[in-house]
Amino acid sequence: MFALLFLQRYCVGCGFCCAKAQCPPGREAYGDRRRCPGLFWDGARYRCRLVMTDAQVAAVLQVGEGCCRPLNRWRRDVRERVKPLR
Repeated sequence: MFALLFLQRYCVGCGFCCAKAQCPPGREAYGDRRRCPGLFWDGARYRCRLVMTDAQVAAVLQVGEGCCRPLNRWRRDVRERVKPLR
């Protein structure tokens, strides 16, 4: 039963991963930033501008393969948490 906790789960768009660390494609596109400018809230979930415009970025980041941090608390309460960059 304990092993079930560590199985990958689908992405809910909580933004946890992107808010905690900038991905390599994000650093390449925007430079090394505290928070990636590609991350945005669409009213229901977080999205990535790079993933939406470049299929290669989606493949590199394994988008659609599931959440790599299924135990994070943000998954249970998906809402806007990160202030938009201006």
